[in-house]
Amino acid sequence: METEIHIHSHNLSIPFNPEHWKHLVQQMIDEESLPASEINIIFVDDPYLRDLHDRFLGDNTVTDVMTFNLGTEHHIEGEIYISVDRAKDQAREFGVSLQEELARLIIHGLLHLKGYDDATPEEQRLMREKENHYLEKFNLKGILPSG
Repeated sequence: METEIHIHSHNLSIPFNPEHWKHLVQQMIDEESLPASEINIIFVDDPYLRDLHDRFLGDNTVTDVMTFNLGTEHHIEGEIYISVDRAKDQAREFGVSLQEELARLIIHGLLHLKGYDDATPEEQRLMREKENHYLEKFNLKGILPSG
């Protein structure tokens, strides 16, 4: 099944080359056998994602990524909202490039679409291991081309 992959932004420019993000999404779809017909990655700012977090989860705090499956488990139509503000802060905090942190958040969102959760410490550990695995496998640790 051919997956439509779209990269969007809300009131800010798309960080880095959208084709790099599309390639990352396609690699994850292939690796995780994700039954996706459409994936939208939407880069937003903190206020936008805080509002979404409040409206859909009743939590008025800032988060870094939110994932929605508008389809079914076997026919995923995913939307992944990523706060570029959070990604910048986290990149500084973790001592990684902004590109690497954005890649981690995209991978994290795609793992949620696959069915992974991060509600417990054990689930968080498993997701972090998967994120690290894919960052290394796709050679995204350290530097992702910015052109």
